[in-house]
Amino acid sequence: MRGRKNTPPVPSRPPKHSRSVTPSRPMRSELEEFADRCRAWYYQQDDDAGRLMTQTLATLPPSQRAPFARLQASIRSAYHASVNARRDAEFKAHLSATKPGGSLMPHSRADPKGPLAKKERYDRLDRFIRTWCTMGMPGTKPFFQGLWAVMRLQVIPQDLGGAGPYRIEWEIDDAVFKESGGKEFMLEAIDVLKGVLGFEDTATLSRSPSTNSSVQYTAFTPLSPIHSRSQSQPLPSDSSASARAQKTPPISSRTQTKRQRAPSDPFLDTPGLSSSYSSANTGLSTSSSSAADEPITPTTPNTELDDLFARAPPGRDFCDPDGYMRTWTAPDLSNPEFLSLLTLFPSFVARNPLPRFPVTRLSLRPADIEEGEAMETERNEIKVGTGTMWLGNKRRTDGWQGNWWTRFKLWLARVFC
Repeated sequence: MRGRKNTPPVPSRPPKHSRSVTPSRPMRSELEEFADRCRAWYYQQDDDAGRLMTQTLATLPPSQRAPFARLQASIRSAYHASVNARRDAEFKAHLSATKPGGSLMPHSRADPKGPLAKKERYDRLDRFIRTWCTMGMPGTKPFFQGLWAVMRLQVIPQDLGGAGPYRIEWEIDDAVFKESGGKEFMLEAIDVLKGVLGFEDTATLSRSPSTNSSVQYTAFTPLSPIHSRSQSQPLPSDSSASARAQKTPPISSRTQTKRQRAPSDPFLDTPGLSSSYSSANTGLSTSSSSAADEPITPTTPNTELDDLFARAPPGRDFCDPDGYMRTWTAPDLSNPEFLSLLTLFPSFVARNPLPRFPVTRLSLRPADIEEGEAMETERNEIKVGTGTMWLGNKRRTDGWQGNWWTRFKLWLARVFC
């Protein structure tokens, strides 16, 4: 019997991958409604709007979450910008309206060296310290440490590392007033420091370090590549989804031309890959879907919705705060009054070690007007609490050492202590 020719079996076709499902883009009305809820939550602290805002973000499909999250971040940035601008305006307005010694009573202003003025300064500083300088308020501690150091160095002779006949200049950041203890602390600190004690302030050209290190909340801050919804949210979001979103880097969703790919190409469309990514221009990465889900084609927001992200809320046009340092010159008070005011500070502030100014021949001789700029560049700065301080060129008025009894007690302290 004639043998039958063996024919190879026809290879079966590999199963075709299902086409990616292109999700629908969010409607403009949906984004506007979501924007109204975000503004109600941030600007008006509406709890119902906050819950609806969080619920919307939690129930959105991953492909549509990017424009909503971007819109929420834009509104949140505008809100922080409005808070900073309002606080900065209040700070500058109160600072310009307060004159050195101008917050004292009229009879105390008439005789600033008299006993009534000294008693009022003592009482006002005592109330200010008891209110804001406590163990439960660590934010204001550096400020009071610096204030205590200025007063303590003013009563120390110059040959021992103190200020002697000169007035100390203390350069601190305006953010210390605006961010240490809230609005009440800011207003009262300016009132006591400048209006009661008589500090003199001068804006310097030094750039504030807080403007370089902290986040600048502008009205149009772009969204960070990894956006966490755990901040400024009334309800916690899905922790597993946010964790996956932080681990997944954003990739470009631009359509590429077809090309031959090697089997080891990481961008090869394999059945096991089922992650969804957001578009590159949003800077967001969404959470991965499960292994059984079909891959979803990422989409970009519609161009007609760009104006929702490009404009600030109506009626809110903010400018950035200056972000400069400010120099405070110590008041022209006598040593006995400084010693009396130093007793008001609590022990957890006064027990800190006190650095001294370096003692040199240049610092001991009187200042020369012709070489004032050269001496300023050679100033010896020390850091206590917050900011820096150095010996200024302004001299204290006659009688700053007090009477003979005060000088005798200070002499005994120098000899036996």
